[in-house]
Amino acid sequence: MGAVSDDSTLSHLDADGRARMVDVSGKTASVRRAVASGRYRTRADVIALLRDDALPKADVLTTARLAGIGGAKRTSELIPLCHPLPLDAVTVDLELEADAVVITATATTTGRTGVEMEALTAVAVAGLTLHDMVKAVDPAGVLGEIRLLEKTGGVRGPWSRDRAAEAAAAPGSDSAPRSTAAESAHADPDRPTVRPRTGIVLVSSTRAAVGERPDETGPVIAEWLAGHGIAVDGVVVVADAGVADALQAALASTPAVVITTGGTGPSPSDRTPEAVAAVL
Repeated sequence: MGAVSDDSTLSHLDADGRARMVDVSGKTASVRRAVASGRYRTRADVIALLRDDALPKADVLTTARLAGIGGAKRTSELIPLCHPLPLDAVTVDLELEADAVVITATATTTGRTGVEMEALTAVAVAGLTLHDMVKAVDPAGVLGEIRLLEKTGGVRGPWSRDRAAEAAAAPGSDSAPRSTAAESAHADPDRPTVRPRTGIVLVSSTRAAVGERPDETGPVIAEWLAGHGIAVDGVVVVADAGVADALQAALASTPAVVITTGGTGPSPSDRTPEAVAAVL
């Protein structure tokens, strides 16, 4: 994995904003460990088949474990800016729940940079392998909740998701929520009420807006939102120059989510970043 800098800047960008592999040659090698997890959700009858090793593709859990280990070993080939690491150990554990498989991967190395990406990749590849072997009986299975749980080693020392969440929730913490939505509405009765679980997709594309080419991205985003329980008001396609006004109009309808796409290139007409920054 690439190194993490001591400040809040992105260490994988150089002074000109270009992607780079971080130089870790000046760092001291230490033992580093990372634990990641994910969950593959499927039907209860599929879990029973997994438990009994009765799926058409046999020995599913063992195959998924081996795939996860293999994925960890090839992380630097999959993630462009990761350093190749000499892995000391990788374990992948699969725990069967009523309607899901919990995947936990632990990776250890002795090196100059962290091993978080190797643990995360192990979880992802194990989960994808589960889906490949389960899809014949449940093509609707969902792999998600892939996240780092904890890490140790390096100059930053140990980090734990649980401890970070506790610190963020502590009274007086800068990360602690200032108030609930209900409290905010009570404090400011003139503030518009956000419509829960609603969304708008805003596409910035001059060529699509004038009909020179079809917009293919907006419908894909809308379908993804709908699949996650978000009622999409619509896909709005505007010319690059009109994205700021379109964003203001979208926000005025108080959806819970607004997703923008397009208008982020180097051309002077690409204005989406500026439009978004103005309303944050």
